[in-house]
Amino acid sequence: MNSQYCLVVLAHFFGVFLALRTFFYIAPHFLTDFIACAVTLATTALVGCFTFQFTKKKWLNDRVQSDGKAVLITGCDRGFGHATAIHLDSLGYHVFASCLFPTGPGAEELKNKRSSHLQVLEMDITKDESVQKALEFVKENLGTSELWAVVNNAGILKGLSVELTPMQDFQDAIEVNLYGHIRVAKAFLPLLRQSKGRLVNFTSLIGRVVLPHMTAYTVSKFGAVGFTECLRQEMDVWGVSVISIEPEIYKTGLTDTNHLNKYMETTLNNLDESIKSDYGEKYLKQLEKMTHYFFFLSHQTKLKL
Repeated sequence: MNSQYCLVVLAHFFGVFLALRTFFYIAPHFLTDFIACAVTLATTALVGCFTFQFTKKKWLNDRVQSDGKAVLITGCDRGFGHATAIHLDSLGYHVFASCLFPTGPGAEELKNKRSSHLQVLEMDITKDESVQKALEFVKENLGTSELWAVVNNAGILKGLSVELTPMQDFQDAIEVNLYGHIRVAKAFLPLLRQSKGRLVNFTSLIGRVVLPHMTAYTVSKFGAVGFTECLRQEMDVWGVSVISIEPEIYKTGLTDTNHLNKYMETTLNNLDESIKSDYGEKYLKQLEKMTHYFFFLSHQTKLKL
């Protein structure tokens, strides 16, 4: 920024300041009082709206009673699903926590922490037979509860730029993040229609805003958001709520640095030599650095419920 630019900016602000001072000096007294009153009212309204949100959350929101309500959550091995299962269990809900690895560390931790309200079960949302088996388990163990909510949380993170991403990674991302949500919803919607409950889909802000160099993940999340929006209108007649939760970047297993480093290394090492040559080492290094920095942000935002 050169000195001439600075002088013009200063002259501009000084001129506006003098003009306003002159206006208030020559304006009728009632006009200046009116402007002062308008500013006071606007400030009061803004501050009041801001503080009202806290009051509303604490005192005015209706509290849902957990008695007789069961919730199925997918992807409870770690991350959002794991934390949600523990939290809802503490509130007294009957929780069905489905894990891909029912004997893994995440599932074992749930079993150790759980109350009598929480049951761990196996579910692979990419397989029809696994989802149907989970459905039968839930039906057999509902007891006097009704299935009040299904939380479609399970997801994976795969993919870089289009030409750098194998087709298998596109297929994997869409199979889990989109088809998996659809598969679970179709299986459990009859129970939700009976209870007039709710389906909660964990999607992403990336399902609303394009993020290049994470194309496979972005495509799958755009699909999940579209599915949720359609289903919301279709289920309205049944009294079933369909909700999309679109988190920012949080520190979960999905954004684990070691996992991402390994994925980047494997993907870039397996690139076709012609693609490597066309893009060049400098581009690939910059992409790797940018990706690491992007996910570094997630480690500044820890998940709390």
